[in-house]
Amino acid sequence: MEVVEQAFRALDEGIADYLVRKGIRPSCGPGCFACCYGWVTASRLEAQALLPHLTEAQKARILEEGPRRLALLAREKDDPGFPRRFFLSRSPCPLLEAGLCGVYAHRPLACRGVLTDEDPAYCDPENPHPAPKPHHGPGHFLRVPHRMARRRMEELWEEERAQTGFLVLGELSGLLYLLLTGLPEDREGVEARLEALGVLGGRFGFQVV
Repeated sequence: MEVVEQAFRALDEGIADYLVRKGIRPSCGPGCFACCYGWVTASRLEAQALLPHLTEAQKARILEEGPRRLALLAREKDDPGFPRRFFLSRSPCPLLEAGLCGVYAHRPLACRGVLTDEDPAYCDPENPHPAPKPHHGPGHFLRVPHRMARRRMEELWEEERAQTGFLVLGELSGLLYLLLTGLPEDREGVEARLEALGVLGGRFGFQVV
């Protein structure tokens, strides 16, 4: 979808401009993938835009991993310690392939905003983070790219509301699984499907707003 690709380009250009102006060189690079253990949230609009770029092998992994993540979410969506425990479990994104993002050019905004100029080893779940610098936050990640990504995400949320009348937000793998297996188009149908799976609402569950 062009509106999603435009958001990607705008964010990438904005981050690149910020890094040049501040003289910051991210240390992220190929083979650095600890952030791919994180719990990534995306909107339905972003997930739908990603679908045409998935290979059959990637779809197969999502169809296998999606139910596991949805079941995990149903059990732990209200637990404040859940995201940290999930990160420590080292469960890689099903789109991670040999240490590289298999959909890098089309990765979600949430992923694009995660950058650091510290040693990438600090991103490992079990390694202690260094003391943050003034341009860091959360943790040792770069604050401004993180905020820029959030703003672009919010713009897409408004676009989704304008297109469909409501917004669907949820964990990326589970959301892709639901789209691949047939997520209803209407709000009542979406809510009913998510409610039946036990993943609607809660602190970390799917949101329909």
